[in-house]
Amino acid sequence: MQPETTKPPQPVAPPAESQPGAVCENCGAPLYGKYCYACGQPTSGMVRHFSSILSDIADSVLNIDERVFKTLLPLYLRPGKLTLDYFAGRRARYVTPFRLVFFLAIVAFFSIQLTVRAGFGHMPTKGISISTGSGKPTVSLVPTPEGAQAPVSSGDSMFSHDSITFNNRVVWNRQSKPLRIGWLPDFANEWLNDSIENARANMHAFNSGNAAAAKAAGMRVTLGALSAAPTVLFVMLPLFALLLKVFYIFKRRLYMEHLIVAMHSHAFLMLSMLVLVALGVLRSWAAVHAVWLDIPIALLHAAAWVWIFLYLFLMQKRVYRQGWFFTTLKYCFLGLCYTIMVSFGMAFAFLISMSGT
Repeated sequence: MQPETTKPPQPVAPPAESQPGAVCENCGAPLYGKYCYACGQPTSGMVRHFSSILSDIADSVLNIDERVFKTLLPLYLRPGKLTLDYFAGRRARYVTPFRLVFFLAIVAFFSIQLTVRAGFGHMPTKGISISTGSGKPTVSLVPTPEGAQAPVSSGDSMFSHDSITFNNRVVWNRQSKPLRIGWLPDFANEWLNDSIENARANMHAFNSGNAAAAKAAGMRVTLGALSAAPTVLFVMLPLFALLLKVFYIFKRRLYMEHLIVAMHSHAFLMLSMLVLVALGVLRSWAAVHAVWLDIPIALLHAAAWVWIFLYLFLMQKRVYRQGWFFTTLKYCFLGLCYTIMVSFGMAFAFLISMSGT
């Protein structure tokens, strides 16, 4: 009796609908969908309508669909919910952490810039008086009403129309005394001097006593800082995750787990910024059209600020599952370290904005 032999299973194409006679242009295999099952090449290339390409890019980068509505509510109202579900393997129902924080960062900073440009930022016009009479420069911010001239003497200002002076000595002038660093190439020295010139022009506009010029300079600096803020945010993400790794080193969690916690907490911060911006715009509208709403909106605004700190504390407690004492202690130290990092980051953003045009 001969042993029964079985034939190896033959590869079967995916049971999907196909256009009659459609074949892959790369390998010639029949097509059964958007991708060739033999070589993997997609059926749609770059030679198509530009709107279709933009749609594919938005879907690949942001992947924003109906899941965003299932994500934002627990993100804002249920501390740690998204992170714990992600660790438990329940991921398909939510937007992925990186796409979530990326999407909210873009929307938040774009919204803030729009509100600043629209005048909802309540940016007062200020004259900057810089005096060197005591040998050391002192800076004082003096509020000036619209249209008024700040009584600033040009001789006391460090930032004149073409130079930066200290104790009546010119320390920088683009033509006669530029900054030159020998080991840097010429283009880098030119960039440094361009940045110094832009910063000098902005400070001179603040110091000129002209309310319109000071307001325009303030707008440039504010928008410049907001433009640099997303970069600061994405630099803070891995650093904050590293802090979590250090503070919870005995929990034996992977760094990527801490990074997911950092992304969800920063996504919450971005969403909170949007809430605060919306309440600020609503309060500005109510101040003109419905004054009786000012107090309720102000209370909501204060509650939104309190919720930020309470949410982050509860999230840390629920994700890492430590006692109240150690959670409070680590929360305070983490907050202090993170505040220092953000201060350096925002100082960097401010310097970039001051040196921008």
